Amino acid sequence: MATVRQAKHDLLKTKWQEIIAAQRQSGQSIRNWCEENQISAPSFFYWNKIIREDSLIQAGVMAVTESKRFAEITMPNPLSERVSDSSSQVCAVLRVHQTEIEIHNGADAKTLETILTLIGRSS
Repeated sequence: MATVRQAKHDLLKTKWQEIIAAQRQSGQSIRNWCEENQISAPSFFYWNKIIREDSLIQAGVMAVTESKRFAEITMPNPLSERVSDSSSQVCAVLRVHQTEIEIHNGADAKTLETILTLIGRSS
């Protein structure tokens, strides 16, 4: 059951999604748009971050939970025939807070960069 606090968060999130969309459509810088529309720039940046993180969580990219959860993420590899069996071996395990991420040999550099960026934001 949703709490009052969660319901309030959801209402504010919807309001701020509309505000953020309006700023993006304006083509103006965030600070100029906020000043012109009498919107607090710090509040704008705060809600932009909250909405972005909520979207990442919903997409399964970032796990923010109190218990350990594991999810296998597989991506099609067009070179799968040419990848050796050594690519399935774990070469590193990252543990941040309650989250554990296994990195396999042959992992895509861009994916690793994205994971490390997200870990940096959650710390």
